[in-house]
Amino acid sequence: MTGGIPCTKTYERVFSIIDSKELEKIFTEFLLTFSISSTNNDIINLDGRVNRESSRNETNYSDKVKPLNVLNAYSNKYGICLASEQIDDKTNEITAIPELLKRFNVKDNVITWDALNTQTANVEAVVNLKGDYVVPIKGNQGNFYNDLVLYFDEKKLEMIKAGQTKSSYLDYKEKRGENTIHYEYYQTEDVKWYFDRKKWKKLNSIGLVKKTIDNGKETKVECRYYISSLFLNIELFSKAIRNHWSVENKLHWHLDFTFKQDDNTTVNKKALMNLELVKKLCLGILTKVKPFYNNISLRRIRKILSYNFEKGLVDIMCYLLLV
Repeated sequence: MTGGIPCTKTYERVFSIIDSKELEKIFTEFLLTFSISSTNNDIINLDGRVNRESSRNETNYSDKVKPLNVLNAYSNKYGICLASEQIDDKTNEITAIPELLKRFNVKDNVITWDALNTQTANVEAVVNLKGDYVVPIKGNQGNFYNDLVLYFDEKKLEMIKAGQTKSSYLDYKEKRGENTIHYEYYQTEDVKWYFDRKKWKKLNSIGLVKKTIDNGKETKVECRYYISSLFLNIELFSKAIRNHWSVENKLHWHLDFTFKQDDNTTVNKKALMNLELVKKLCLGILTKVKPFYNNISLRRIRKILSYNFEKGLVDIMCYLLLV
């Protein structure tokens, strides 16, 4: 740079005038060029993330500034963030989902989100775009949740285990430290009993996940209830439920741990949003080149790149073009 390295204010000014949606579109298209398969048959997780340090309390000299809150759509198939939407606060995720869904391919993909966003309008938005959904029902849906709890009693669970028609069962166990965790997945197309089912567009099945945790001294049981547009397909149903946490473990965690996004105190929301998009681009690239670096951690890959960035960047681009 003939004028020297720009100061932080220059970076902030430039980042604050870039159109976030255009920047994200360029980054996403760039990452997808390294994927030869089509963008369907994917499980896409929606969840919001708050940049904690971007908020400010009200003082005698300045007004209160809310933190940057971003709703993300994470692709399990490609390991990248497909779209992001800046929202005012957590409750506005509900109204932001229909708009976010328009910005990536929903057709033939399964969409998941948390219980807060399980609303009839969001379900309808997925179906209208020819996608499927597997989403949880909790107490915020009141009577519907209570009806599901009553439906999936012990007698009904035993009937599904025994191979009841239009129902399916799957289970597996895993060991975590001293805990043995037993997951049991139940899915059934028996939905005609629910009087208000037409309110939930394309409600084709309901399900339950029973999680039993045994540490050798005591046993703890947790139950979670789901609705879905999928017909009987216990493998895909269970996979969609398990993979929902990918948005937290493979996107949000890395933004916090690998890229220290929460340490950024920028109050300019547009500049901070664009900087987060750059980090998501870098995360997508690093995830794709992990095999080139023998699958070491992303932080270690970043450290190696810092020793000779020019050569490292060439190596990365060559690897991405060849795989």
